[in-house]
Amino acid sequence: MSAKEFAEMLRKIVVDMKANGTEEIHCDNLIAYLKEVIDSPSPIISNAEMERFKTDLQILVEQTKATHFANLEMFKSVIEAGHNAIKASFLLNGGSAVALLAFISKLTELHKDKVPEFAGSLKIFVIGVFLVTVVSGVTYLSQWFYAGYNGWKTKVGFWLNVLAIILGLSSYGVFIWGMCNAYNSFLRFI
Repeated sequence: MSAKEFAEMLRKIVVDMKANGTEEIHCDNLIAYLKEVIDSPSPIISNAEMERFKTDLQILVEQTKATHFANLEMFKSVIEAGHNAIKASFLLNGGSAVALLAFISKLTELHKDKVPEFAGSLKIFVIGVFLVTVVSGVTYLSQWFYAGYNGWKTKVGFWLNVLAIILGLSSYGVFIWGMCNAYNSFLRFI
């Protein structure tokens, strides 16, 4: 207990005693009280206890750093996985569109009447590429809103993230649709 705390406690006791009608404090009573305070356990921390507290604090700091580092690395891996998914979807739909366009180009030389059969599949793959492009933009917006660390901005960022996931999965669905459509067109071509 500091001297200031002791003085405040002693002042309060004296004020309470005066409010209860005591006009004088006998020295013997005051001395007995002060002896009781002196004999009470000291709130002063020993050097060994202080070192233990410092060690515990350092362990807590290191654990917090490790947790923060692990969370940061996990976040980076999630971002990298998202980028890879966007690239894969772009490659699927874009590559299919380019391959089908090359096939249609060759088809115009030999069988012009069959071109409309494959044009629908090309349109589907282009829609898939468009969806992937929108996913990239929505992902950017999602991260921009998350960077605000504000209540409503975080909620908007979360829902934009959900939208990006839905659009990304949709681009895979569109690829499957375009692939099935192209397959059926090839079957009718034979």
